[in-house]
Amino acid sequence: VAVKEPPRESSRSGQQASSGTKQTQNQKVTMAREAETRKATVYYTEKLPAYDPRAWVGSLYGLGGRWRAARTVELKDGRERSTDLDANGFELGRLEAVRTQPKETWLDPARVAEELFPAAEAVLEERFPGAKALVFDHIVRGLSGSKLSSKPVPYVHNDYSVDSGAPRIKALLKDVADPAVLEEVAGARVAIVNLWAPLSPVRRDPLAFVDWTTTKPEDLVVVKVHYDTRDGETSVVYPNDDHDWVSYPDLQPGEAVLLKTWDSPDPDHPERSRFAIHSSAELQATPKDDVFSFFSASADAVPPRESIELRAMVLFHPKAKTDLLTQDFVAPHIMRLRNPELASGFEKRISTELVDGDPRAFVPVSALPQ
Repeated sequence: VAVKEPPRESSRSGQQASSGTKQTQNQKVTMAREAETRKATVYYTEKLPAYDPRAWVGSLYGLGGRWRAARTVELKDGRERSTDLDANGFELGRLEAVRTQPKETWLDPARVAEELFPAAEAVLEERFPGAKALVFDHIVRGLSGSKLSSKPVPYVHNDYSVDSGAPRIKALLKDVADPAVLEEVAGARVAIVNLWAPLSPVRRDPLAFVDWTTTKPEDLVVVKVHYDTRDGETSVVYPNDDHDWVSYPDLQPGEAVLLKTWDSPDPDHPERSRFAIHSSAELQATPKDDVFSFFSASADAVPPRESIELRAMVLFHPKAKTDLLTQDFVAPHIMRLRNPELASGFEKRISTELVDGDPRAFVPVSALPQ
């Protein structure tokens, strides 16, 4: 009995199938690479038992028996989701003034104060109509040659504790404001917002943020910081697998991330973000030189991230625009830099102290009625 052979596939269709297979493979490779670039290492603060030698080493660095704990996290693409300063603690905006001059221009604090401070204040006052914005600090990262240059902060933190934002604002304004009006303004809503802007395309160590809706009070540990001229409070963060990490890929000069580092509590709006904990994130798919790069530099190594951040207070009371200031406000670090004998514009940090067993209360979004 003759067996009928199935029809053979034409060479054209075979080529199409082969091409389709290659295309599918290429898509898988691309997807795998994209997935890999979304993976990053961040460094939380980990509490250790007293017998662990790392606890002793950590105490030498003001960590109070704690250690930096590396965690791999997946960075969600902030460009592909809706982010909002009051809902999430961060959003993407623009600061066009950054790209009007060569990036080296912004190594001069006087030029930054003259050109970028007003531009940043205008961005925030447009974002919050009716509010008064004042830039009180800035820092350049990745570019050397300034008294205000530094490296990216490599651990998960917030710039303030839950309670320290309003006292910081009052301290900044006390010498240039009407005392009675200042009490009114500080008793209303006040916030501190950073504008974080790249000075060149960001390919390494992007700033990443934890969505406010996934932050809980027990995540944060208060750090008392003692400077030569004042005391303050910041926060470090314990690991939490529920944290939703977000960054904005391929940021370009002209773009800027608005990052809330403190906001007043509001019983009428308990869902409003108070801050966004954040960190520089080490992209695991990014080649870069290590500590031995002096001996064996990689040709594929990506240069350090270059960025500038401007820190501003945002005052919502109507009198902040009309009756608050009795003289022009000058950022303290700009005043310090007018002293030519100072080697740095940074405050001198004397010591740090972690506050144990003191989770500052705030209402996590997850606890609100849905």
